[in-house]
Formats: sequence, C-alpha cells, structure tokens
Amino acid sequence: MGRDNTITAAELLARLSRDPEYRDREARQAREEALNVARSQKLAAPILRDLSAIGVTPSSLDRLAHEYAPLSDDVVKVLLNWIPRATDPDIQESLIRPLGATGVSFNGEPLIEAFENTRSEGLRWAIANTIAEARPMGITDWLLGAVQDPAYGDDRQMLALAVARLASPKIANDVLTSIFDQLPGHVAMALAESGGTRELKLLREKRKQHKGWIRKEIDKAVRTIAKRLGSPTVEVTNSIS
Repeated sequence: MGRDNTITAAELLARLSRDPEYRDREARQAREEALNVARSQKLAAPILRDLSAIGVTPSSLDRLAHEYAPLSDDVVKVLLNWIPRATDPDIQESLIRPLGATGVSFNGEPLIEAFENTRSEGLRWAIANTIAEARPMGITDWLLGAVQDPAYGDDRQMLALAVARLASPKIANDVLTSIFDQLPGHVAMALAESGGTRELKLLREKRKQHKGWIRKEIDKAVRTIAKRLGSPTVEVTNSIS
C-alpha cells in the first residue's frame, strides 16, 4: 500500500509558518490592513465628531444604521452634508448606506451627484440600493433617465426597483418594460411592485427565455401581480431549471 500523502490544515499552516517568504507576505498584508483601518478611522473622525455634536455616538460609521435606525432628520442632514465632501469611495458608501434606514424624507440630489461622479461599481450599486430603500425626493426625472442609460450597465440594477417605487405606475411600467431585456431579473422584481395586466402578460411571455434566478424572479413577479389583480395564476413548473 502506498504512503498516505495527505496533509492536515494544521500541518500545512505549520509548514507555511516556517517559510520566511510566507511570513514576510503575511506581515506585509497585516501592515496594509492596519494602514487601511487607520486611514478609514482618520477619514471618518470628523464625521463622527459632527454626529457626536448632535448626541449621536455610534461605535463606528458603519454601525450607524444598526445602532440608530430609523435615522433622525439631524443625522440625515449630517450625512448629506458630508457626501460631496468625502472623496474616498468607502467613506462615501458608509455615508450613503445608512440613509436607507432613515425615518424622514430628504432631497436625493447629493446621491445623484455621487452616482454620476464616481466610477466605483460598488458605490453606484450602494447608491441605487439606498434610493430604492429611502425613496428620496426630487430625483424621479433623473432616475427615469439613468435607468435607461446603457452606459451605466449593471449599476442600474437597483435603480429599476427605485423606478417602481418613485414613479407613477404607468410611467414606471412603460420604462421598465422597455429595458426588460437589459436587466431582466431586476426589472421582474420591480414589476412585482408596479406591474398590471399588460406587465403580467409580458412576464409570462418572457419566462421561457430565461433560466436560473432570473426565471425564479419572473415566476415570483407573476404570482405577486396575479394575486394583486385577482387573476388566476398560471401553473409554473421547473421555475429554476
């Protein structure tokens, strides 16, 4: 019988820990992580001071929504004031994500400016998600144009859901159906909230063109709209095949 050459994770880690190159690489990575943490803390410090001045003292900027939701008007004003002043995408995201947990209405212009001025896909997605959750005022016209702009690519995914929530159903549905083939899964999610008889028919027709999670979202939208309309639901099978 041949020798068993298997090695446990503990044994592998022990070998690597004796490798000078591995130790140096780990040390460099640890230093870089420490520097990034220190940099983020330095950038967040003045924002946290402004929040502290209104009696809000989260353990970190990233914990603000968890510890103070729903956010008050004063907190929202601090965050909106800092969004155009922050140049680091991670800090901007830490300012924008909590706005999805606000308990007050606010003007969404700072979110639009941040969306247009960044090239960070992660930040754009976070902005779109916050728009969909917070439903800010004064941005519906921009939203309808942006969601139809192919230059924004997949960054528009959550903008589709925002359209269903901010625009009138007729306008929202016209726009959403026009871009269905570009963002089928997310448009299906959006139509689940705003769709009517015409959109129900479209979804049933489009279902056979898609598989996996997209077909699953289409099926969910069909059931939701049919229930809302009091329409009999067509039996769907193999929804994720």
